[in-house]
Amino acid sequence: MKNFVLVLFVLLVNLKGFSNNDKSKIIDTVQTETVKANETIQYYFQFKNTLKNTETFYLSVDRPRELVCENSLNTSEITLKSGELFNGTLSVLVSDRMPEGGHESSFIVIKDKEGHILQKKEFITVRTLPHPFLLVTNSVFDEAKQKIKDYDWAKQNLDKMLLELDDFEFPARKIITKPRPTKVWSSLAYVSSDGEQAFKLGLAWRLTQNATYKQKLIEFIKQVCDKDKGYLSVGAATTGVQVHEGNFFLFLAAACDIVFNEPELSNTDRENIENTFRFYLKQNSSHMESLGIMNHQASANAGAIVVALFLQDIPELTYLTEAEGGMADQIGKGVMADGWWFEGTANYCYLVTQRYSLVAQAFENYGLDLYHRRFPVKFKSADFENSKAGFTGMKFDNWGPPGKNTRGLEDMVTPCIPMMDENAYVVSSNDSNLKEPNEFYEFAYRAYKKPELAWVINKTKRESWVSLMYGLPNLPEVKDPRTESDFMPNVGLVALRSQPENKSPENQIQAYLKYGTHGGWHGHFDRASLVALDRNGHKYFGTEMAWYGYGKAGYKESVQTSATHNMVIVDELQQEAVPSKQLLFFKGEIMQASAVETHARWREIPRFNLEKFPPWNDKVFDADFNPIQQRRLSIVTNDYVVIADYMKSDKKHNYDWLIHPVGLTHLEGVKKSGPALEQLSQNEDSPYKYFKDAQWYKANNGVKMKFDEDGNKLDIYSLWPKKGKVLVSSYPNGGKQRDVRNNPNRKTYGLRINDKEVVFLNVLVPYQGENQIKKIESKSDTELTVFMKDGKKQHIRIENFKASDFKITMEAYQDNSIIKTETAHSKSFN
Repeated sequence: MKNFVLVLFVLLVNLKGFSNNDKSKIIDTVQTETVKANETIQYYFQFKNTLKNTETFYLSVDRPRELVCENSLNTSEITLKSGELFNGTLSVLVSDRMPEGGHESSFIVIKDKEGHILQKKEFITVRTLPHPFLLVTNSVFDEAKQKIKDYDWAKQNLDKMLLELDDFEFPARKIITKPRPTKVWSSLAYVSSDGEQAFKLGLAWRLTQNATYKQKLIEFIKQVCDKDKGYLSVGAATTGVQVHEGNFFLFLAAACDIVFNEPELSNTDRENIENTFRFYLKQNSSHMESLGIMNHQASANAGAIVVALFLQDIPELTYLTEAEGGMADQIGKGVMADGWWFEGTANYCYLVTQRYSLVAQAFENYGLDLYHRRFPVKFKSADFENSKAGFTGMKFDNWGPPGKNTRGLEDMVTPCIPMMDENAYVVSSNDSNLKEPNEFYEFAYRAYKKPELAWVINKTKRESWVSLMYGLPNLPEVKDPRTESDFMPNVGLVALRSQPENKSPENQIQAYLKYGTHGGWHGHFDRASLVALDRNGHKYFGTEMAWYGYGKAGYKESVQTSATHNMVIVDELQQEAVPSKQLLFFKGEIMQASAVETHARWREIPRFNLEKFPPWNDKVFDADFNPIQQRRLSIVTNDYVVIADYMKSDKKHNYDWLIHPVGLTHLEGVKKSGPALEQLSQNEDSPYKYFKDAQWYKANNGVKMKFDEDGNKLDIYSLWPKKGKVLVSSYPNGGKQRDVRNNPNRKTYGLRINDKEVVFLNVLVPYQGENQIKKIESKSDTELTVFMKDGKKQHIRIENFKASDFKITMEAYQDNSIIKTETAHSKSFN
C-alpha cells in the first residue's frame, strides 16, 4: 500500500496539460480556454508511466452526461512501458446552451486496471462573453448617452472630460532608471493615472464617435504591449511599485476591453495584449503572500483581478480571490469591524475601497456579484512581509472589537462618513491629508441605495467618469447624517461636535481625537491626541502639517512621530503604539465628551539610512522604561474645547503638553528663559531637532496665547499647571506649502513639567470676529468656570480624574441660575 501511495504521488506530478493555443507550454495548474459557441477547443495533456513495469491505464471524462459541452478523448485505454510518455487530447465542443461568460469544468479520470482512480485533471472551458464587459458595457454606454441628453450635469461632465483629453498626451515610451523612492530599478516612464486616461479615451470615443480618441488609445495600447520595447521588455510600466502598477493595469485592461475587436488592432496586437497581461499576472503572483496585507498589495490584487477577467481566465480569478494575499485575504484581514481599512488613513481606506468597487462593478457586468459577497474574517498578524512587529515602532495588527465574522464591500463604503466634515471631507489621520469624496460613492449608492451615500454624492460636482457612466441621474435630498458626535472603535477616531440650536458650520465646533489601531507603515504615534479642530469651515490642524515625502529622513523622524501631533510628549521621545481604550463617550446638548487612555513606553526615533532597505536604523526601548499612563479627556461645548491630560509614571519625566496652531499674535504670562535657539534640540535621536527658531520661557500663573490664521482665530488658555517651562518654536517644515502642509507660520507651543505625575488643563477657543469668553477661573486642575460676555457662565468639574471611575459634570448658568446640567461617567457610552 505504501508503494501504491508513492506511485500515486509520482503519477500526480507527472500528469500535465496544455491547450492548443499554446502547444509548447506545459502547465501543472488547471487549464482553461475561452471559446465561442459551437467551436471546439482541444486540450493536450501528457501522462508518464513511472512504474518499473509495463502498465495499462484507462482514461475517461468524469460524468459526461452532466456536462452541457460535448467532451471526447482521443483514447480510452493506453498501455505504457516503464518511463514511456503518452500525449493525450481532450476535445470540447462548446454548447450554445451555455450562457456567454459561463464556464464548465471537465475532468479527465485516470484509473489503473483494478479501477483505482490515480488522478483527476481539470479543464475549464469558458464560452466567450463579447467585449466590452469590464467597466462598461453597451447598455452602460446607452444609459450614459441618455443622461448626457437629458441632464445638464452629465453634459457638463462629458464636456469637461473631453476638454481634458484634448490637452492630454501620454509620456513617450522609454525606460527610466531611478530611486523608488530609495531602491533603484528600471521601468517604463508611464504614471499610474495613464491607465485611467487611456480608459477615458475609450469612453470618449464611444460617447462621441470621434475616431481621434480611439486612434490615440490604440496607439498607446500598441506602445505598452509591444513585445520588444513595451512592458514585456522591462516588467514595470510605472514605478514598478504594486499600488501604481495595479491601478495602471486595471484601467489598461478596461481600455483594451473597449477596443479589443476594432480593426486597427491586428491579431498580432491582440496576442501582444494577452501576453502582456499574462506577464503582469505572473509578476503580481510573485508578490502575493499571507503577510502582504496593505494598500499596495490590495491595489495590485484588484488590477490583476480585472486583467484576469479581461482574459476570462476563471482559474486565475479563483486564485486571485482565494490564494494567500488574494482578495479574500485583503478584505478578511485588512478591513476592520468598523469598516475602516487597517492603515487608518482616509487616503488608503478610500484607495482600497475604490479599487474593489471597480472590481465589483466589473464582476457585475460579467454576471458575478462582489457587492454582496461576504469573506470570512481572518486574523491579521502584527508582522508585515518585510518587517516584524515593532520595527521603527510599527504594528500591523487590528485593534478593537472583532465585530461580525465576515467582511464585505458593503462594510467599506460608509465608515468614513461619521468622520466627515460638513462638506463630506474625511478628517486626516495617519499618513493622510483631508480627503474629498471619492467616486466610489456613485457605485455604492447605485448598489445599496443608502441615503447617507446620496448625501455624500450631493456634496460633489459629479465630474468623474464614474458619475457619468454609473451615477443615478436624480438623487434625493438627504439630511446631513453626521452632525452629532460619533466614534469608530477600531480605527479609534472620535468626532465631538457641539450642538448649538443652529448646527451650521459657522456655529459648530468639531474636534477629532485619536486612540486606535496603529496602521503599520502609514501609522502615526499619536494615541491620546487631538488630530483636528474645525470651526467656520476652517481646519486648524491635520496629521500632515509637515510633509517631507516617503523617501526622506523627515518622514519617520518627524511627520509620523509623536512630537508633531497635539498631545503630551515624554522626554522628547516617541510613543509606543499599543492597543488603547476609550473610557468615556458622551453626547449631550451642552457637552460632548470623550476620554481615551494608553499605557505606553517611549523611545528614540528611528534614523534614516539609505544604505539599508527599508532605509531605517531602528531603536529599542530602554530596559528600565516602564509604560506611562496617559489619559486625555476632551470636552466640546458650544463655544470652546476643554482638554485635560493625566500623566503618571514610576519615575520623573519631562512631560511636554504640545499644540501646533498657525499665526501666533500674542503670548501672555511668561518671561524669557535663556537665549534664542536655532533648533529646539541638538539631539539627533530626538524629533525636537526639526523644530526651529525656538525660545524657552517661564510661567508662574498660567499662560494665554492668541493665534490668527486669516481671520480664523484660536485662543489657548493654559490653566494648569500654573508654573512650568514654556517653549515656542517654528513647526517642522518639509518644503512647499499646500493646504495645511508646510505652513511657514505654524508654531509650536509647549508647557513642560518634570514630575512623576501631572494633570494638564487647557481650554481652546476657535472663533471668528470676537472671542465671546470674558474670563476663565480655575481653582484646581479638575475644575473651571467660564464666564461669557453675554452674562452666561458654565462650570465644569472632573471628579476622581486619576481613578478608573471618574465623572464629569457641566452646569450652565443664566442670571446666576442653573438652566442645564449634564453628567458623564467613565465606562459609559451614550
